[in-house]
Amino acid sequence: MTGVRLENISKQFKDSTALEDVSFAVKDGEFVVILGASGSGKSTILRIIAGLEVQTRGHVYIGDMLVDEYEPRDRNIAMVFQSYALYPHLRVYDNIAFALRVRKVPREDDPDRYRRRTREEIDDRVRRAADLLGIGDTLTKKPAELSGGQRQRVALARAIVRDPELFLLDEPLSNLDAKIRSSARLELKRIHEQLKQTFVFVTHDQSEAMTLADRLVVIDHGHLLQFDTPENVLSRPANQFVASFVGSPEMMFLEGRIRAANGGFAFELDPVRISVRGARAPGPVTVGFRPWDLTVAKTAGPGAFPAVVRGIERLGSSDLLFLELQGSGAPGAPAMSGVTVRAMSRAYEYEVGDSAGVTLAPDRALFFGADGDRLDELEGAPAGP
Repeated sequence: MTGVRLENISKQFKDSTALEDVSFAVKDGEFVVILGASGSGKSTILRIIAGLEVQTRGHVYIGDMLVDEYEPRDRNIAMVFQSYALYPHLRVYDNIAFALRVRKVPREDDPDRYRRRTREEIDDRVRRAADLLGIGDTLTKKPAELSGGQRQRVALARAIVRDPELFLLDEPLSNLDAKIRSSARLELKRIHEQLKQTFVFVTHDQSEAMTLADRLVVIDHGHLLQFDTPENVLSRPANQFVASFVGSPEMMFLEGRIRAANGGFAFELDPVRISVRGARAPGPVTVGFRPWDLTVAKTAGPGAFPAVVRGIERLGSSDLLFLELQGSGAPGAPAMSGVTVRAMSRAYEYEVGDSAGVTLAPDRALFFGADGDRLDELEGAPAGP
């Protein structure tokens, strides 16, 4: 096993910057997911680790070895692509065995000399990898005879037989339909746990990232925004972009103000008032919250937003309500009419057009400054008298 470390990686193309000062370290045996939208630079990171792209600045280490000058074939990595890249004229067996047949290995009696693997050694590796992935009964077939999920497993088996130090996976599940993709995630996690090797996985799908990752790299327009566990990225996002990009349904935001109150400070957005732990000068601030941080009632009591149900997404045991907030009409209060939020509710309690009251859980509120960064010093608390 081995880890990988990126130090201040930047990548300039002729007319654009793909990456800017990206640094993170993947531990031995860790499953790290790089998450970002199309064009964010996530695949460029993977290609730089593999040696398929050369960084403009910075360094790449695999284990303790600086590999900036190493060709891809000398980095002892295996890469699985979105397209699978299988040879259509070869049987599954031969697709998996191909890399073993062309790559020489050191001789046991003389490490400075090389030999080709024996037929028995290749056969043993191919069949063990195929059995691990549940495709042992497809070895005599050609790729055209396989489903998308089976082709994806063949590509993984071809990587596994090489016994690499590092697995790099560039959106390998994106061509699968939703049902197969969901089961493939669990299968891939199981394989990682069995192999106990280092995986770096690229995806634009945040549900996929949250399922697979031990730790998560969130990247946008070439900038690393957060590197943390999925739990921390979800509950303590570094900024508003991460908060809105990670989590389903995404975080919602309302603009309000911090005001002095009862010897301390409070966030106010009429009719809501949230006491704030931590010192901060009064002024405008954004509060963020998830749909499950809201409580919906039939009437708007004290401290609740009056709202009207404008849409319902039936989810089975619960519903996702789309609620249009209504202004309180208080003098000087922010105009809330027309603002839509989403909240979870027990199934079939509401119909479109119903009135409701929406209450925000104070201790789940997150606060963001004018630059979009989360304000670490602020923490919501139940409002005082």
